[in-house]
Amino acid sequence: MKQLNKRVLYIAITIIIILISVMAFVFSDKKLDLESKQVNDLYKFLGEVDIYHCGGLITYQDKDISIKDINKENALCMAYYNHKLNSKDMVIENIKSTDKNEHDIKICKIGDITFTTEEDNCTYIKFNKRNLNIAYKNLYGEEIKDYTEFYISSKEACYLEGEEYYCGNAETYTLSLVPESTIYRLIDKAVKKLNGDIVIYDYYLKASDSKCYTTNNKEKEECNKALNNNKIDVKFIKKYGTLYKHTFKLDSNNNHYWLKTELT
Repeated sequence: MKQLNKRVLYIAITIIIILISVMAFVFSDKKLDLESKQVNDLYKFLGEVDIYHCGGLITYQDKDISIKDINKENALCMAYYNHKLNSKDMVIENIKSTDKNEHDIKICKIGDITFTTEEDNCTYIKFNKRNLNIAYKNLYGEEIKDYTEFYISSKEACYLEGEEYYCGNAETYTLSLVPESTIYRLIDKAVKKLNGDIVIYDYYLKASDSKCYTTNNKEKEECNKALNNNKIDVKFIKKYGTLYKHTFKLDSNNNHYWLKTELT
């Protein structure tokens, strides 16, 4: 009888261990394939290396960042590029140049908007502001609070006229003279949380003028000394780079939007 009781106890304990293991597997964070389309599409929400592309990699700062910390023009620019707009939402149009400005550059007028051109016609893109708002909400999880003009490159801007945005060669633009730099970003892991949120962890390191920057503007002296004596590889980036945590929130439509970026 005692032997039978021990056997029953052993079976019960084994079942409990199996159940605990299964529950731990089911209810734990799920690792995602770093090469998957989902991870790569979300990673694009963080910006581009080009500083003229919506301000560059604006989420990589020396503090935690959310939408309230992003310049509204850059946020609108990001929505433009990461849009759910498609060919049927965006119309390419042309208008004939009829005048020149004070700099003897050909211009085209659309209401109060002025575009420039080197040809006889100005080519521009037109789309309704509600479509930009849809794209903005898909990217940031909230509505646009202030519709304003914004640049989509160093020379191209989008202007609001009534309910429509018109994007073309701006009459005025600025170029920033910045030292040549190389940006290193390395995705460390991506996980799907129990609540459906996706979190991507990555390392960031910028090398410019023989100096290391572990955020967009924070220099790291220790890295400076190692920079000229070592090959910049995965080991180097993990040792001297900054680890960031990017959270993408699951919305009611089963889509993910960028919620915040945190220093870890």
